[in-house]
Amino acid sequence: MLLLVGCSTTPSMRPTASSAAGATFLLVPNADTVAGNDQDPPLSPAGLARAQRLAQALADAPLATIYTDEFQRTQQTAVPVAAQHPRAQRLRYFSRGPADDSARQWRAAHPHDTVLVVGQPSTLAPLADALCGCTVRPLRDGETDRLLRIHLSARAAAQVQDMRYGGPSP
Repeated sequence: MLLLVGCSTTPSMRPTASSAAGATFLLVPNADTVAGNDQDPPLSPAGLARAQRLAQALADAPLATIYTDEFQRTQQTAVPVAAQHPRAQRLRYFSRGPADDSARQWRAAHPHDTVLVVGQPSTLAPLADALCGCTVRPLRDGETDRLLRIHLSARAAAQVQDMRYGGPSP
């Protein structure tokens, strides 16, 4: 059974009784970047503000690990969240590697954890697909307000929530 739900702009990340038995992966795209031809642009002022709103949205999440890819825009997006969760381990992943390999490694390493993954919009749907064994609607470029919550349990099919946070993308 697959659950796809649209939620409000302030998703609750508090663990529930059902989420305690399994892993929860929160996948978000990097926040808004400075316009230009730079291959690795930094966050714009709007992106820095969105990163703060992400931290607010995830304030109650019991994050064990925060993954970012090799790009500064994803790392900058995660900084406010990491500041609120100083005990969360911060790790990098290679975004151009096989999504199935990353998903397999993450599921094995975090069978009962809540994990944040910040990546580029084009890489998140394949990662989500690999984590849940389902099909997730791809993110469009500039769609910086999406948050995919994937709960994996040994006793039930993956549950996927496709949410928004922090107001609409510009």
